[in-house]
Amino acid sequence: MTDLIWSFSPWLAFLLGTRVTSLNGAVAAGVAVAAVVATRAVARRRLHLLDVAGLCYFLALGAVLVAVHPGHLEFWSRYAQAGSHIALTLIVFGSILIGHPFTESYARNTAPAPVWHTRQFHAINQRISAVWGLAFLAGTISLLIAGSVGDRQVLLRVIVPFGALYLAYWYTQKRTTQAQDATPHGEPAAKGSALPTPASPSH
Repeated sequence: MTDLIWSFSPWLAFLLGTRVTSLNGAVAAGVAVAAVVATRAVARRRLHLLDVAGLCYFLALGAVLVAVHPGHLEFWSRYAQAGSHIALTLIVFGSILIGHPFTESYARNTAPAPVWHTRQFHAINQRISAVWGLAFLAGTISLLIAGSVGDRQVLLRVIVPFGALYLAYWYTQKRTTQAQDATPHGEPAAKGSALPTPASPSH
């Protein structure tokens, strides 16, 4: 889960930044955190899809804001959060559609190699990735509504999107615990039980 949290941190920094600073400041925060995440991932030789996507997205968004007419910044500010959620929704569901759920790369960091290509390993990561995709989709809808209305901004921009992400995180933790509990005591790992979490201390 540690690498997964790192991969999401630029997006979270951007979402939080839009609440406490200007859009330009939020994008700058996203770029800075994404650069740190990518550097860390390269140094650890664990560069994931979201690490690259985050850096590319915020660099591209920054370039757009530099080129856009100042009079259009209000529109971009209203829908910038929704745009980041749309990007994440497409990335997550796209990874599932091409048969490589994005959580699998995180799972392989701790799972023994023999289980990487098992049907159960793939199925578990498909479900976890789908839950994250649904969380981002729920946030996308909420943020699009927030951009078109003037009230209930806290509910639509904070409670719903961040609440959906918390539920996805909770589900990931739950599925991980269930898989670990199903692992016979004293064995490195049960076939197909690998998830993106640290290995059992009993090893």
